[in-house]
Amino acid sequence: MVTADEEEVEVASWWEDGGKVHRSWVVGGKKYGGGDFENKRYLSDNGNMLVCESTFHPSEEGRETATVTWRFLREGAIYGDA
Repeated sequence: MVTADEEEVEVASWWEDGGKVHRSWVVGGKKYGGGDFENKRYLSDNGNMLVCESTFHPSEEGRETATVTWRFLREGAIYGDA
């Protein structure tokens, strides 16, 4: 696959937990010091929120992993309205 940064990488994705959790890995990136991305996406709050967890695993020794979690509220839903 070619990334938005025009970099060739390998990608794998699959469903877990009976199709409730989508996992993926993007491996072989060389930019920004190089490393792989691990992603996990699932619905929470009775399906009102999409949660996207992304972890960067640097290939450079001594660098720590970095994680970010994004939460997207379904249009018309109210946060905490489960």
